[in-house]
Amino acid sequence: MIDRRALIAATPALLATPALAASSKDIAVRGSKAYSESIMVMSVAADGSSALTLRFCRFPVEGFTWLWCHILHEGQLYAFTSHDLPCGPERLADGAKADYRATPLDAALSRVGKGRDLADVRISAALPFHKSRSAPHGPGAAPGKFTGQFFPVSPLGAQVLEGRDEVYGLCHADIEIGGRRLVHEGLAKFHEQRQENPRFEAPFCYSWLAGDAMASTALLHAKGASGGWQIDGVETALTDMTLDRPGDDRRVTWKMKDKPALSGRLKALVRYEIPVYDSRWNGSFVQGTCDGRPIVGAMNDWVVDPDIYAAALMRTSQS
Repeated sequence: MIDRRALIAATPALLATPALAASSKDIAVRGSKAYSESIMVMSVAADGSSALTLRFCRFPVEGFTWLWCHILHEGQLYAFTSHDLPCGPERLADGAKADYRATPLDAALSRVGKGRDLADVRISAALPFHKSRSAPHGPGAAPGKFTGQFFPVSPLGAQVLEGRDEVYGLCHADIEIGGRRLVHEGLAKFHEQRQENPRFEAPFCYSWLAGDAMASTALLHAKGASGGWQIDGVETALTDMTLDRPGDDRRVTWKMKDKPALSGRLKALVRYEIPVYDSRWNGSFVQGTCDGRPIVGAMNDWVVDPDIYAAALMRTSQS
């Protein structure tokens, strides 16, 4: 059980996270209600030895593309982010096929099919990474590259957000990083999101977790939680959740629709930050258990007022 008094006592420190100086033009899209679209593949090896993410977020009206790419190998994180890349006016997420790129950088995420009909996803990048867990925007001094493929297996039926597709699967990637070559084989997830609400305005905790015959996407927000678990071929929607605030070791309880709650514990393989606007996004690759079964994945937090962790605990104590 999560200690309610300890969590509430920690609230002032949680909400007083030091701000980062704005280091890009991303402030130009802050609060924008214009259409935007994002697409991402994330993958973690079952033993936690390697992990990979590639994410594009396009703002066609404002003309900006955000690119995030992270590689974890032998405990070392390599990071590249830029929020100043150009973007054309077209909407890629509407098509049966889509090819996301980040001109003039060498990075691409292409898909064939969409949603439940997703058939094939290819990823690639050759970027100047930073060897850092708190990397700034722009080029670093650690060149790296990869090519890979996401193999769709099972779409999530439960809605995480309106306009969002979530598909679980597997990922294979050939990677060169830190002067080493490796083959990454991992559990993986693809998502694509279309929206007209401002991005990174409200607080959230987002997680993707997977193990043998099980996978989950969960989104905790101010008023509750959404998403679901697929376990042994059966999907159950999530109704709420409680969890420890961001840290290296987090206890989690998932409240399920028409089923007993699930409990788990997640330990960070690595924690890292991305500058967004004048603050920071907190990411982590994790390894742990759910209902006693091993899982890996990612848990990411955007910590702004109000405190969603204390609110979730309060809802649970009153139910």
